[in-house]
Amino acid sequence: MDPFLDEPQSSGPGIDPMAMVRAFWRRKWLFIIPFILCFSMAAVAIKIMTPVFYSAGQVRIIVGNTETDLINNPARRYGSPRHVDRRALEEMDLLLSSPDFMERMVRELNLHLAIRQNQTQAGGTPISEEQAVMQAMNRLKSMVRIERDGSHLFLIGVRDTDPDQAYRMISHILDSFLDEYRASQLAFRTSTRDFLEKQLKGYRETLLENENALTEFQSGMASSTLRDNPINSRNLGYAEANLNHMLDRQRGSDRTEMAGLKQKALQVLDPLPKTNRFNADPAITTIINEMIDLSLSQSLLSATDREAEDFELNLVRLRVRLNNQIDTIVATSYPNLGYMERNHISQYIYFSLFQNGLKSVSNRLGDWVGEFRDFTAMQPGQSARLSELQAAVTKSTDLVNTMEQEIVTQNLNLEASQSEIGFQVKVRQKPVRPVVPIEPNKQKLLLMGFLLSLAIGSGLVVVAILLDRSFTSVQDIERSLGLTVIGTLPVIQDDIFERKRKLKILRWVTIVLGILAIAAVGFLVVYPRLS
Repeated sequence: MDPFLDEPQSSGPGIDPMAMVRAFWRRKWLFIIPFILCFSMAAVAIKIMTPVFYSAGQVRIIVGNTETDLINNPARRYGSPRHVDRRALEEMDLLLSSPDFMERMVRELNLHLAIRQNQTQAGGTPISEEQAVMQAMNRLKSMVRIERDGSHLFLIGVRDTDPDQAYRMISHILDSFLDEYRASQLAFRTSTRDFLEKQLKGYRETLLENENALTEFQSGMASSTLRDNPINSRNLGYAEANLNHMLDRQRGSDRTEMAGLKQKALQVLDPLPKTNRFNADPAITTIINEMIDLSLSQSLLSATDREAEDFELNLVRLRVRLNNQIDTIVATSYPNLGYMERNHISQYIYFSLFQNGLKSVSNRLGDWVGEFRDFTAMQPGQSARLSELQAAVTKSTDLVNTMEQEIVTQNLNLEASQSEIGFQVKVRQKPVRPVVPIEPNKQKLLLMGFLLSLAIGSGLVVVAILLDRSFTSVQDIERSLGLTVIGTLPVIQDDIFERKRKLKILRWVTIVLGILAIAAVGFLVVYPRLS
């Protein structure tokens, strides 16, 4: 048996629980003393700590999807819906702790004046206004709290030793904060709109320069053939395709349809009425001219152009107006005819006038295409330069139109944001004057004392057991040394014993002072800072 083992050898397997209990019980004062000291220090902290009051208001953020595609969904800037609260908390915290906002609150609440007054009353060196503002900002920043209080709910509060001061400060800060936060939500849209307006100004200047260059080039050309010709290299293909389509229609389906309408009309009237009489009507002439101009403009566009649908809709409206006007004249001129008979006459006249207008469109469009083809064949250099200038004008025009539409969208979103459509920041619960202080928190302090004393007591017991190499019973001696004990002697209290007793007392005093120091730091320094 090794006589230098740190731990006594147990004859039984495993750990003896009763032996551990007895070992802890013999050192029970290592538990009792920390409990007494830590709870006493907790009571001292509760007694001497200055009461702190907390007044807060609850803010709710409502982010809803808009029901129209014209207004951008404000939730998109936060990412997925689960990120809304986290991003909103970050934005609110940055705004609430910003130096500009803190300085404005300090000056509006006159907190810097109170600091200068307290400095003067204390007999200290007077400080400047800037120094007082800086101190007040640091103090206010440590007093203001913002935290989540649920889904889309946030608490904004102020801690202060004066309940009236805490209530007054949070009431003013909350109102100012909401106004500032709402304004910050509009800032990025306002900046976007201002940027687009600045870009639009530059695009308009570029468009004006390109138009002036095109006009100057056209006026300086030897031939004035293309001065009033809207055909250019970009829309030449569309114009020729539409021209061929109109010619094929005139030679094919329109001619067949015209023959059928004429045959039906001849069954009612023979001879048929002349179309010159209807062309002389000012209203019909106006409608036909509008149809010709609209058809010519439509012929210069591609079939997939965004405006093609609008052109077709306007053309259908003009056809309806023309048909109604012809029906009115036929009904007045032939009152003895029935409805179906008048309808045959009206359809014949309507289609005749429509065919004449379509021929005018195809003739004029053919002249434009022919003029442009002749010009490009005879003057290839000027033609290339003209195409380049026309392309620059077209590109600038497209940019200006796109930018104008984007600015309209941004203005709509800005007005919607000012009306809090889809994004609202509201006060769900206004702050109230606090009655009961939140600090010192007795339950938290007592729990802290219990945990601290338990940790210190357990640590001391474990350390005492690990450092204790003495024998506590005859059985330990026999088991460790392998010798039989034949007798025991009482402790002789000599000088060595007295020195050991004094050393033990000194050790206990040191332990008690250490526990007091740890408890004092925990309750009087760490806890106030954490709270």
